Amino acid sequence: MSLVSAMSSLSPIAETQHGLVTARQATCRGAHRRDLSRLVRAGVLEHVAHGVYRVAGAPRPELEELRAAWLQLAPELQTDRRGAAHGVVSHSSAALVYEVGLLSPQRWEFVIPPPRRFRTRRQDVAIHQAPLRPDDVEWVDGLLVTTPQRTVTDLANVRFDGGHLSLVAADMLDRKLARPDDLAAALAPYAAAYGLPDATGQEFLAHLTHRCL
Repeated sequence: MSLVSAMSSLSPIAETQHGLVTARQATCRGAHRRDLSRLVRAGVLEHVAHGVYRVAGAPRPELEELRAAWLQLAPELQTDRRGAAHGVVSHSSAALVYEVGLLSPQRWEFVIPPPRRFRTRRQDVAIHQAPLRPDDVEWVDGLLVTTPQRTVTDLANVRFDGGHLSLVAADMLDRKLARPDDLAAALAPYAAAYGLPDATGQEFLAHLTHRCL
């Protein structure tokens, strides 16, 4: 395939994925790895992660490394064909997408519901196997992400540091990403684990965010 033809087949995909495209997506469009290698040598594509490329000159998207890791979960599928079964940004990575808390995650986290299993050799990627309801996920800037309520639930479930959990919850309330009642319900089962065995969800949320609710 000529370079022009290869790029023409990839451009429509990249336009819907913040300039990113996977090798598997390229293969599905008739552009093979040797074509991708030629495009990289020609300076038309830039290598981002294993099997993931960015169109040279395209604006570098926010959270590019996270987006690339998410694309790797189902590399053959374009983003508009993905659902929760193919992997959802979660935990601290979801908080980063929502821009809540003061987090510097050391790894990218995703939930993949059973029965699908996914293994990765990447040390900076964590896969959580857990069920997901349809109302647990939403699209945020081209990424499928756990909702604010589910994100708080996941963080509390893994006993996320209380100070950081407090900042995440407070920011979600301040930015009106979630209603207090919804966050309180999400947090209620974890109050005892954070040293408040007799607290209601509302009381636990008030304790975390240092405010009356």
